[in-house]
Amino acid sequence: MRYFEEYCEIHLDPKVAPYTWVFRSDEKIRIIFGVHLSKHPVCGQVAYELNDGQGYCDIDRITAQTEGTTANGFQMFAVVLPSVSNGGGYRYKLGYVDALGNEHTSNRSQFLFVCDEAPRSVTEISSEFLGYVNGRALHGPKPKVSITPSPDVWEKRLFYSIIIDRFARHANSYRAGMSAVEYDPTCPYASHGGTIRGLIEKIGYLKALGVGAIILSPIYVNATDGYHGYHPIHLLMVDPRLGTLECLRELVTEAHKAEIYVILDVVNNHIADSINWEHYGGPPGGEFKYIQGDRDAVMPFPIEARNTSLFHGPKYTDMVNQRLFGFLEDWRTETSYVRELLIQHLKYWISETDIDGLRYDSARHVGLDFWEPCVEEIERYTSYLGKNKFLQIAEHAGSCHEEVIEYNSAKFTNFIDYPTYYNIKETLDNVNWLKSLADYFCGFLAPQQPYFTGWQQNIMFLDNQDTTRIFHQFLSRLENSEDARVQLHFGLACLILGPQIPSIYQGTEQEFSGALGLHQKPNTGEWIGHDCYVREDMFENPACVWQFGPINRPTFAAYSTQHPTFLLIQKLAEIRGQNSVIQTGNRTLLYSGNQGLWCVLIHGADNEQPLFVAMNLGSTQVFEEACPIPKMYGNFCKFNALMTTAGGELNLVEGVLKISLPSFTFVLGRLLS
Repeated sequence: MRYFEEYCEIHLDPKVAPYTWVFRSDEKIRIIFGVHLSKHPVCGQVAYELNDGQGYCDIDRITAQTEGTTANGFQMFAVVLPSVSNGGGYRYKLGYVDALGNEHTSNRSQFLFVCDEAPRSVTEISSEFLGYVNGRALHGPKPKVSITPSPDVWEKRLFYSIIIDRFARHANSYRAGMSAVEYDPTCPYASHGGTIRGLIEKIGYLKALGVGAIILSPIYVNATDGYHGYHPIHLLMVDPRLGTLECLRELVTEAHKAEIYVILDVVNNHIADSINWEHYGGPPGGEFKYIQGDRDAVMPFPIEARNTSLFHGPKYTDMVNQRLFGFLEDWRTETSYVRELLIQHLKYWISETDIDGLRYDSARHVGLDFWEPCVEEIERYTSYLGKNKFLQIAEHAGSCHEEVIEYNSAKFTNFIDYPTYYNIKETLDNVNWLKSLADYFCGFLAPQQPYFTGWQQNIMFLDNQDTTRIFHQFLSRLENSEDARVQLHFGLACLILGPQIPSIYQGTEQEFSGALGLHQKPNTGEWIGHDCYVREDMFENPACVWQFGPINRPTFAAYSTQHPTFLLIQKLAEIRGQNSVIQTGNRTLLYSGNQGLWCVLIHGADNEQPLFVAMNLGSTQVFEEACPIPKMYGNFCKFNALMTTAGGELNLVEGVLKISLPSFTFVLGRLLS
């Protein structure tokens, strides 16, 4: 029995709510609760909000049947909620009518979902013998959807990272509030109503931008504070506020039609804060907070996760075994049981959705004893499915390449290149603040130690959901947005035409300029970091404010396809996709002058026309600088300009390029024989 206010509820019976909070559409949703006799209850009530997920909503009260009186002074009631179709759900509050006819309702609400697709146990995921791959037997689920082969070349594609909740609302926002996650468009830490259906409607926008692959934030059902997807409480179900499994399948299908591939962010390191450990006053070995009566806690899914011995407690403080941020429950990934459970859950999402890759969140917080067998098994499974270039991307946020390369033995297909990002970010305060971007473009920031698949296979970025926006980096140093835009465009050219796989974060194309900040806790005065300013809504949401002012606002209409930065990214993505020499060629610095002019040749096989880049890293315009093209690279008669970030002029005269460039300008073109 769990007690709160004047109520109690049966909460440990697996046949009734709230112990079970995901039901099938053919199951009765039964609630048993009590009201203290001192309140003189005549009858029990349950007030509910029903949402069937298809646009129908209902708000009503239902009278509960009297069950009897308990020995400790509570009148017990029972109720069966009206049936709701697959994909729907409830929020409900307990209540009663007293002897005077007054209605009373608890302040505390709870949620219930109805889902026929989501397994509640990994044993419900059918695992069959699929044959032999790499000389070993392979078991796993057969795909439930048609399988799309991997693209021939990933390297030519522009990647685009998305937080679903903040990217696009559907025209009919009927899924708002259908979750454990708090829905409050005014709060920067709550759900704002972005959905998978809204994202489907923006596939044309992404296609127009030149995006070739999208990285989706996790789609799991999340705890109250998990609008972003990284606090899962159900590893095998799509969070109803985002959509359904069918919506996710449709998204992948529509993206593939637009030649956009889909990478899903997954969490193998932890689940949401769920356990009261002995260190914090719980029993020896810890106990789930739900069982102890915590009003905000639930029992996690799959049911195999309902064992505290599968998680590390707070006594572990090393990088791999600690509770992430001190509160997320860390899986004992060193055990074979947990390893098999998590690998099975990855196979489930692949077989159900036809995704093209996985982004492994918090990779450095999981040991190689997990990653080595996991990556190998997923590679064998996806090869069997026909995805021979399935991506397995590690988010290892190490500060230097040596830290990341320690994970080479896992054989990830790609790392997100935090060390190179940090190298660029730390030099933006220097006098020659664009030099690090030019160094990156030329390949000078490549480490001496080799990566398993090579440094060029890493995914490079200039900002993401956990970092200050790159546009903010320039805005904070310059007097006006036009000057900042010139340098933003320079940086984007170096990124998208650079030697690694480029990735941008939603809103970069609309010049979002949020920054990480600090927030002072009102109760303790402690200063803590916050990331709300870099999690801006792509859609219009003027209601959202931070206590120090309105949250970052876009300066252009939402999803503008005429924004100058949108148009630049569009052009850069097109150039990268059409010129394989960008991915495969060598980069040679031909000239580096005192005034800031750099000239770079991108060249490959004899039959490939090389690309020539001129960059002005200085703060003054460069006039009529001449750069000869060595004969060893060929005899050229013409320069065909492909793009420029801020004007400029290049002319080829008798094998010598005459150059006039404004400050902080990047120009690229093709040399023709």
